[in-house]
Amino acid sequence: MVCGEAIVKLIVFSVNTVFSLAGLGLLATGVLYKLHFNSVTDAIPQDYQDIEIAPTLSIIIGTIIFIIAFLGCYGTVRESTCLLNWYAVILLVIFLSQIAVGVFAFLEIRSESSFKSAVKGTLQQAFNGYDKESNKEIVNLLQEKFKCCGVEGPNDWLSKPTGIPPSCYSDQTKRTDLHTDGCLNKFVDFLHHSVRTIGIVVLTLSAIEVVGAIFSLCLSSSIKNRERRFRY
Repeated sequence: MVCGEAIVKLIVFSVNTVFSLAGLGLLATGVLYKLHFNSVTDAIPQDYQDIEIAPTLSIIIGTIIFIIAFLGCYGTVRESTCLLNWYAVILLVIFLSQIAVGVFAFLEIRSESSFKSAVKGTLQQAFNGYDKESNKEIVNLLQEKFKCCGVEGPNDWLSKPTGIPPSCYSDQTKRTDLHTDGCLNKFVDFLHHSVRTIGIVVLTLSAIEVVGAIFSLCLSSSIKNRERRFRY
C-alpha cells in the first residue's frame, strides 16, 4: 500500500510539473497570438470579432494552471487531503472551461468559404478606402506583416490612382522585390492557424488535467485510509 501510494504521489507530482510547463506554454501562446491579433483587429470581419477572445482566454487559463500546479505540488508534499481534493475540483472546473474554449475555437470559424468571403469584404473596404489614414494604416500593416500585395494580388492596385504602394515591396525605398501574393489568403490562413493552434493546445491539456484530477483523488483517498488505520 505504501509503495502504491508513493507511486501515485510521484505521478501527481510529475503531472503538476507538466502542468506548470503547460501553463507557461499556454500563457506564452496566448500572449503571442494576442499581440498578432491586436495588430490586425480592424481587418477581422465584424461577425467574427469574437475570435479575439481565444488568446485572452488562453492567457487567463494558462496563468491559473500555473498557479494551481503549485497548489497541487504543495498538497502532495504536505499530504494534505483538503488541498488535494480542492486541487482535483479546480482541475475539473478548468477542464470544463478549456473544453468550452477549445470547442469555441474550432466552431467560431464555422464555414471556411463564408469566413473567407467575410474577410474578403472587410479587406476590400479597407483597400478601397486607402485614401483614408485609418485604412491606409491597416492596409500597409497587412502588406508589410504578411508580405502580400492587394486583396487578390498586385493587380488590385493598378486601377487605383495611388498605384502600387511602397508597402507592397520588400525594399520600400527602392521599390524592389514586389510581393506577388494577395493578402486575402495569407490573412485567412493566419486566422485559421491561430485559432486552431490555441484550440488544439487547450484540448490536449484538458486530457492531462483529467489524469491529474483522478490521481489526486486517489492519493487523497489513500492518505485518508492510512490515517484511519493508524487511528485505530
